Amino acid sequence: MTERLLKLYWALVLAVPAYLVLVYSLNFTQDDAYISYRYVANYLNGHGLVYNIGERIEGFTNFGWTTFLLLVGVLGGDYIWWSKFAGALFGVGIIALTFLMGRDLLGDDNQRYTNVAVLLVGVNQSLAYWSPAGLETAAFGFFALLSFLLYLRRHWMLIFALVMAVWLRPEGAVITAIILAIEAVQTKRLPGFSLVCAAIAFVLSLPFVGFKLFYYGSILPNPFYAKTSFDLDQFKNGLEYAGQFVKHYGFYYAGLVALVVPLWMWRRLAPGLTALWSYVVLYLAYVIVIGGDVLKVHRFFMPLFGPWALLMVLPVREGIKNLHIKTQYLVLVLVLPVMLVLTYKLPRAFVEQYNRNEIAFVDKMQFKARALKDSDSTNFSVAIATIGMFGYKLLGHSIIDMVGLTDSTIARYSEDPIPGMQTTWKEQKHNTKYLLERSPDYIMFSTGIKPSAPAERALLLYRQFVECYRTVGWFYGNPGTSQGVISSIFKRRKPITGELVPYYPVEYVQEYKLALDAYSKSDHRTAMRHYEAALKASPRPYNPYLVHQMAFSLQMLGDVDRAYAIFENLVATDSTIFESHMELYKRAAYLHDTAGMRVHREWIQKLVPWYWPRFDSTIQSLLARAR
Repeated sequence: MTERLLKLYWALVLAVPAYLVLVYSLNFTQDDAYISYRYVANYLNGHGLVYNIGERIEGFTNFGWTTFLLLVGVLGGDYIWWSKFAGALFGVGIIALTFLMGRDLLGDDNQRYTNVAVLLVGVNQSLAYWSPAGLETAAFGFFALLSFLLYLRRHWMLIFALVMAVWLRPEGAVITAIILAIEAVQTKRLPGFSLVCAAIAFVLSLPFVGFKLFYYGSILPNPFYAKTSFDLDQFKNGLEYAGQFVKHYGFYYAGLVALVVPLWMWRRLAPGLTALWSYVVLYLAYVIVIGGDVLKVHRFFMPLFGPWALLMVLPVREGIKNLHIKTQYLVLVLVLPVMLVLTYKLPRAFVEQYNRNEIAFVDKMQFKARALKDSDSTNFSVAIATIGMFGYKLLGHSIIDMVGLTDSTIARYSEDPIPGMQTTWKEQKHNTKYLLERSPDYIMFSTGIKPSAPAERALLLYRQFVECYRTVGWFYGNPGTSQGVISSIFKRRKPITGELVPYYPVEYVQEYKLALDAYSKSDHRTAMRHYEAALKASPRPYNPYLVHQMAFSLQMLGDVDRAYAIFENLVATDSTIFESHMELYKRAAYLHDTAGMRVHREWIQKLVPWYWPRFDSTIQSLLARAR
């Protein structure tokens, strides 16, 4: 009996452990997952299902997943642990559904091809990447795939699967529409079965819709308004996003052959296989139209991993189906290792890079939130473009999402795009006037002092931001090393007054950003060219951080006298730039200028008192080495 089961399910026996090994190696928690965690934490603390206390805004797109985590929390469970564990289980479910779908579509006589597809999904690193990330991604992918399988089987449990898919993500409605379209085209009449299932699923979803309308005042979640736009750039982004997927899991676009082969043999294909092709193509088109995803590593293609793998084996099957059965097995034995190695190898560096970056980013956001809370005991507010971990660690504090995911004003009443403002961010929405009117105590950029998101860059156009906000910072050590950087956040030093209109030109912001990009690569000569261009484009008063950074690059290039003259002039004009005081203190220490050391020490201790002990220790160590 055991031998028979192993013969039947050997691909699953190999694929699932391979997947679990990848899950273990890539295990992390995505920053966006902490948005749902904050909603759950606020509910458990008696504040309702809200991100900010008193603000009823649906700032997540995974209502069902958040509800699941809430129930876990109510029952006393660790909702973060369960989000990761359940996600990993749903990933196993996707592998199992691929097996079942392959057997249905290819038949028992062709199970060898199903086994190939199952193994391809088992080593799919994007599946292993997203499943334990804390998001609903794997759960939605599972119910989307289950919906399609139940449609193929004409099983009435399709109703349940559609309800679950919509409950987990709004794209569940897209899955419903795709199934309706497939049945309508295949039967050339009104799609009776899927239409009835969709209608019943809609009725069963009405309480869910009613709650959203009553509690949040909208059927669509707020991120829909924050992220959605339809333009040529979005379409290009979608093509690039889809192209990356095909490159990684279609073996450098050879996968396009898998999309062409069914067309070539359309009349000879079984209805189930034409439905499979239609499902893949229509969902692929949907992802392209919406512009892909701001989160990389092929998250939006989770519902396609299984169907795509089955399509990938079709050209192989068609190419060798007329050969002797033993020859077919020989070809598969030769081809399968190549397909598995390519499936693993092609996206590996891409996946590992994003995995390392996300782990480091979440760690840094956690550090900043804790450091800010330790250094400021007031009920401060913060505006930030990346609200996940940072917001979760600051429960009770008002967090303004600068890109509008949890802020309906920014999402629905965004300012027009700024002509000439170039950015790689998909989140283009911003409302700088509204943001400054709220006068947050702190404003944090996603990359330190460098403006990256459009919402961050737009702030630099306003004189009120440049004049009223100054940085504070903490030492953030690079993991595994004794080195580190100043981790900064902008703090409001004085009230915001005056008419809120852009004052600085876009050219200055663009050049300043390019200068900071070059600085981060230690290319100070290139940075200097852009600093000088930014100053030339900017009216006075200059952004003090532009001036400080330019002086720092001059120092790195050996023009020490000019650099320190700029630092001296800067603190004489504006004594709140603690970074310049630090540079001048170092200079005074090397020159044994005790009077200068005393002046700058007092300012450093006043502006960033928590930083002084480490800074002083570092300076003493450097002086000891110099001696």
